[in-house]
Amino acid sequence: MHTSAQAAPLVRELIIPRAVVRIAGRVENAAYLTAHRAEQIGLNEREFIHMQGRSGILLDFGRELQGSLRIVTGYGTNGARVRIRLGESVGECLSEIGEKGSTNDHALRDVTLPLPMLSDGEYLASGFRFANVELLDEGAELRLKAVNAVYIHSSRPQVGSFSCSDETVNRIYDTAAYTVQLCAQRYIWDGIKRDRLVWVGDLYPEVCALLSVCNDDGCVPDSLDFVRAETPLPGWMNNYPMYSMWWIMIVEEYYRRTGNLAWVTAQRDYFYGLLRQIDGCIAQDGDFDFGGNFVDWPTHGHADEAEGVRCLAKLCAKSARALEALYGTDGSLSDRILEKLSKKDAPVTEKKQIVALKYLSGTPLSEAEKALLLGGGAAGFSTFMSYFLLSAQGELAGEEAALSSLKQYYGGMLRLGATTFWEDFDLDWLKGDACPIDRIPQPGQTDVHGDYGRFCYTGYRHSLCHGWSAGVIPFLIGRILGVTPLEAGYRKVKIAPRLGGLIFAQADIPTPQGILHVSCRAGEDGNVHTTVTAPEGVQVVG
Repeated sequence: MHTSAQAAPLVRELIIPRAVVRIAGRVENAAYLTAHRAEQIGLNEREFIHMQGRSGILLDFGRELQGSLRIVTGYGTNGARVRIRLGESVGECLSEIGEKGSTNDHALRDVTLPLPMLSDGEYLASGFRFANVELLDEGAELRLKAVNAVYIHSSRPQVGSFSCSDETVNRIYDTAAYTVQLCAQRYIWDGIKRDRLVWVGDLYPEVCALLSVCNDDGCVPDSLDFVRAETPLPGWMNNYPMYSMWWIMIVEEYYRRTGNLAWVTAQRDYFYGLLRQIDGCIAQDGDFDFGGNFVDWPTHGHADEAEGVRCLAKLCAKSARALEALYGTDGSLSDRILEKLSKKDAPVTEKKQIVALKYLSGTPLSEAEKALLLGGGAAGFSTFMSYFLLSAQGELAGEEAALSSLKQYYGGMLRLGATTFWEDFDLDWLKGDACPIDRIPQPGQTDVHGDYGRFCYTGYRHSLCHGWSAGVIPFLIGRILGVTPLEAGYRKVKIAPRLGGLIFAQADIPTPQGILHVSCRAGEDGNVHTTVTAPEGVQVVG
């Protein structure tokens, strides 16, 4: 059990379509749906849209949502066959199952059903921005009173914020905050369309982001408890040894941010059993065999992957050392793991995220590795590893260079119409005539959603709302504003801003004691002038 408040209840909102993207066949009064939300259907409706024969209407709700679709019908053909498709992009909303990776995996988003007249029903459950409603039979007719998105989300308030002198950076922060909150329901999901699962390895950037924008309401420890309970030792979480390493890192990070001693103490026995299991996979000479390696999808199977696992295990050992100190032991187990791993290392030849992990784990970099990490800005970035990439670039080349990469990478998704950040993104996707996700791809254009994506997320299977992409938030708070908790629960916090060319930046940061407000401005004297308002119980040092 943990001592945090219980996870906030879910709430439901009815969202009116923002726009009609496409009309097919005989459809009258389509604009009515964008101006009205029917609370109740009646027997004498006078205003509705009228669909006759094979026809359809594609609606845009303006932003990515988690929830279902509500359809309110008047008179018409009772039980008319209607196909409902939801999509994170216009292309996905118009796709056939199997086309460019289009799928119903984990959450149905494409169904055909008999729609009764005089009905008020909710259908499907997925992550989507667009909905396509089609009448399939030539002789049928349908009168629609309303088509609403039922937006289902946690009621936890967003109390954290960030703003600065660069509007692109502000949009990136706001979009990342919205993304991680959509994925943090009763438990923290990987994504809201396809991966409605607790993938603990992917939670690290999500947890850091969520606890930067919201108070701890139990969602994080509940998620960590869930994956621990379904993984009795000697199992590996989600069947990946590295994901069990991430669990240790998240436990330590969670304690640092919340100071929830009762919950962290309850993890003691499992933690030591897991740490001994990790130690048993590492030989005295520094070689290791975990039965398989995995860091992230873009590096999977690559020659650099093994070095990434080594560096991840070193970061895990450092987090474990802090937990051992908390638990009152001498840290010898964590120290032995780190000592063995440090006996070897291999050059990283291609993957920037592995270089970033190597640097942040305390392993010296060669000049070639530094050049690889810093060359091309955000080229070769992955959304999951963005926090590590930006942090390493900031330390090696300065925060101005890291902010440039941030804007280049995340700004690219915004230019393509993103309202949440994606499972993956590559700057090469912007080349040529790339069609934004809110338009119908035309001949000669690249369908960014359908034509790209890799590994387990090809084409339309690719999630356009993935919580692991929110690592930009802890980067902005921890690296740009320089806010670092030195004692658990922000009892003591260091603030050392590095604005990276910004004129000003400010943030509200949730702590167990209340909101910590930090405001920084670059002065004409070349110094950064900082104002801090700290709640009682928080000691601030420079």
